[in-house]
This record gives sequence, C-alpha cells and structure tokens, in this order.
Amino acid sequence: MGRKRCPDFAQILRGTSPDSQIKKQVANCFYEELHRMARSRCKNAALAEDAAHDSLINAMESLGTFRGDAPIEAWLRRLVSSACHRLQRGRKNDPAYNLPLDEAPKPADADTGETGQEMALLVHERVLILKEALTDIAEPNRTMFLLHEGQDMSLADLSKRFDLTVESVKARLKRTRMKLRTNLIHRAESEE
Repeated sequence: MGRKRCPDFAQILRGTSPDSQIKKQVANCFYEELHRMARSRCKNAALAEDAAHDSLINAMESLGTFRGDAPIEAWLRRLVSSACHRLQRGRKNDPAYNLPLDEAPKPADADTGETGQEMALLVHERVLILKEALTDIAEPNRTMFLLHEGQDMSLADLSKRFDLTVESVKARLKRTRMKLRTNLIHRAESEE
C-alpha cells in the first residue's frame, strides 16, 4: 500500500493560520508517516513510538510557526529527528540505565546457563581492569574523577570540595581521562 496523498500544506499554511480543521487534516495525513520516520531514526520500537507521538504533539502546537518555505514533510522529519535524539539522550542520562556495575540487577537468565556465567565473568574481568587502571592515577585526581563521573558531582561542587577553581577542576578531569585512556590502551596492547 502506498503513502497517503496529502494536499500541499505548505501552500495552505502560507495563506492562512491553522485552525482545528487544518490541524486535524495534518495529523490524519502524516500520522503513519511520522511513525515510519521515527522507526527509521530511533532504531528502537519503544523510543520510536514515543518520538512519533511527541513529534505529532509538537507539530500541532507549533503549526502556526511553520513558514511554508519547504514541504511540511521536511519540517516533520526534523521534529522526529529531534525527538529521537532527545529521547535517546534522556535514556542515556537516566540513572536507571547507568547503575554501577556491582549494583546492576542481573538478567533473569544470568544464572541459568553457561552464557550467563561467561557474561558475568567478562563483566568482572572488565571491572578489575578498570580498577587497576584507576590505581595508577594519583590522588586527589582519582577521587575527583570518580565523584564527577560516578556520582555526577558538578564542577562547582568539586571546586568547593577540593578548594580549586572550576577551570582547574576541568583541567584535572581532562588530564585524568587522558591518563586513564592511556593506561587502558597500554594494558590492551600488553595483552595482545
């Protein structure tokens, strides 16, 4: 089945402000297209569903600001892309998805098979490697890095706690990340 044939809303909206009838037509015409775009952009069914609905709501609320310089599909595509990006960023920053490894819940099948045991062993090995790489970093930089990255302590709070300027904290965190990266790379190269 092909896509719906919709009127040129860019032309329609250039001449008039959107009323409820036009908004309803836009929603009916592009509802399926928004879902298709969201599935393509988000790469995750649950996020795509949310992004499509968020985009439709955003489109209806801001339809009066649409200038009509380009086809409405391009505008909707940008709305969907922004919604996917915002939702993915939100999930990345959601504390439930970023638990410390030793506090993360085990998957239901982790204890049932060989694959679960292999995965647990692999995670344990990675945590040990990271701990070893961190031991080579001098204090207070190691503590500062762990507080910032592991507990989301702000730069301002770190500067107060360690009696440094915010710029000094930024510089120390940057040097610590570089040192940690170097330590991990050397470790990986020595194991090859």
